[in-house]
Amino acid sequence: MPWNRAMASGPISAWADGRPPGVAVDLGCGTGADARHLAGLGWQVTAVDYVPRAIAMARQHDRKRQVLWRIGDVTAEDQVDPDGVLAAACDLVVDNGCLHGIPTAARKGWAATVNHLAMSGAALLVRAAPPRHRGIGPAGIATTDIATLLGDGWLELGHPALDWRCYQRSGPNRRPNTECRDAPPATETG
Repeated sequence: MPWNRAMASGPISAWADGRPPGVAVDLGCGTGADARHLAGLGWQVTAVDYVPRAIAMARQHDRKRQVLWRIGDVTAEDQVDPDGVLAAACDLVVDNGCLHGIPTAARKGWAATVNHLAMSGAALLVRAAPPRHRGIGPAGIATTDIATLLGDGWLELGHPALDWRCYQRSGPNRRPNTECRDAPPATETG
């Protein structure tokens, strides 16, 4: 199960460290390591995945019941935010490997969900592998395609780690999100 991780992702931990908590949504949360980490830092977190088994495991690991877990399709904003309370209310949207596996025809729904959730000045952290032409695994997505999907109003802030991108929604900043540092250059090992 690729979505079953015990620890939060480094770029998410690094981004959230030292920031005042706000409202976050984890799209394609898997078993919820990132969501639980953010909740442990005081964030109000909603986490969504369409795999019932993943959400069941996430709920089991959330002993303090700090996260709102939802079974839903991240390409349908009404499944992510059925009562509309998250509309333009999120300081942070996280996608740790969901978008790159969504069929191309459904990706506009993902972008509509992100745009529905993100407040002005919000951060978006996305891990997405580059396109693959064959083989097992997600199809991948080019960085330029992510920017096109998001549309005007998003600025790419950096590349905090391999396959990760950090974006900020334009508008008045409630929180400074400019510390999304680029990853160090890759080095050869041998």
